[in-house]
Amino acid sequence: MKTKGRFSLSRLFRNNKFLLVVSLFISVVIWVLISLSQSNEAESVINNIPIQVNLSDEAVKNGLEVFSGADQTASVTVRGNRVTLGTLTSDDITVTAQTAGTISTSGTYALSLTAKKTTSNDNFELLSSVSPSVITIFVDQSKEESFEIENRLKYTVAKGYHAVVSLSPDKVKIKGPKTEVSKIASVAIEGTIGGEIREDKSSDFDIVLYDSSGNQISNGMLKLSETTVKANFSVLPEKEVPVKLAYKNKPEGLNVDSFSTVLPSKVLVCAPKKVLNKLDYITTEQIDFTELSNKKTKLNLALDLPDKVINLSDNEKVSATLDLRSYKSKKIRVPNTNFKVEGLESKYTYSFSTDELYVNVKGPKSKLKKIKESDISCVIDASDIDGTTGSISLPAEIKIKESDSCWVYGKYKVNIYVESY
Repeated sequence: MKTKGRFSLSRLFRNNKFLLVVSLFISVVIWVLISLSQSNEAESVINNIPIQVNLSDEAVKNGLEVFSGADQTASVTVRGNRVTLGTLTSDDITVTAQTAGTISTSGTYALSLTAKKTTSNDNFELLSSVSPSVITIFVDQSKEESFEIENRLKYTVAKGYHAVVSLSPDKVKIKGPKTEVSKIASVAIEGTIGGEIREDKSSDFDIVLYDSSGNQISNGMLKLSETTVKANFSVLPEKEVPVKLAYKNKPEGLNVDSFSTVLPSKVLVCAPKKVLNKLDYITTEQIDFTELSNKKTKLNLALDLPDKVINLSDNEKVSATLDLRSYKSKKIRVPNTNFKVEGLESKYTYSFSTDELYVNVKGPKSKLKKIKESDISCVIDASDIDGTTGSISLPAEIKIKESDSCWVYGKYKVNIYVESY
């Protein structure tokens, strides 16, 4: 018995005539779809197009820059066939600020925007004006200035201690429009530290800018080299120590405490604990006895602070009074036979042009009576002579032999004549 033939899909796809018909049908469909797409126009909005703000070469040469407004983007509506619109990006359109090239001075400017194609593709067109249609820019010269950072922190230190605050960094560079940088009157950090400070610590604080009226400045056009500052608190113990007068050319046997006073007699200082434990007193800058006459003298003297010691008192100087009115004065002749030259190289010879000096000696009356001409010597330091010959005036140091309570008042010079071999 003969069996009926069954339908076979695989056999059908092996039929070349069938495949040819299917291929032609599919090609016609694709062609129709493409033709329909190209003939149908559509509209689309291209967003995020960068705005070009081009200053003239002359303006740039004069230091002008755009500090705000140029970082905006624009949108443009376009029309074209769907396939073309699907491939468009912001790179295919240029948006430019008109008249930017005419700007020649600092200021704020409102500029209209215009758009154009950056591609030669004719399958789309710009349909509307740019959105936004106008932008506002700020143009100025650039300026950079360095400012000291002020410490305006509020804090409480435990009794008996002092906090030394150091800022890191202690300066900040600020760059931006000249008109805005010029408004800055001060730069500071502010804040409140809670509780009593008893030990070293560090904290970070934001930098704040102020104008001359004390108003805070907040301007995004200003660029700071640092935006925060680390405040380092070094907590040091305090101590009150006596003040002692320091002297130069003082007679060894003279009791200065009998005629001198100093105010304040004590000062409050702070220092690291190891330094403070060894500190018994603070001395002043030296008082030169050759400048003290037998009268009452008042002097303002700076304190000679040891390393790492900080003066916490209100005054940087102390007031010293020396009452020498009970002492007497005597002029004593010093012949050049009492002169002695030291430090002169052996290749030189010298002779004294000065025959004698009259020196003013101060001291107790009973001691002055005993001083004779032979007790006074004059030492001339010639060590600085280097190739100089002829008549030379040199400072002379006057010394009194065997007197521990008298001093020489004034400065003296001796002329010598120097020759080389």
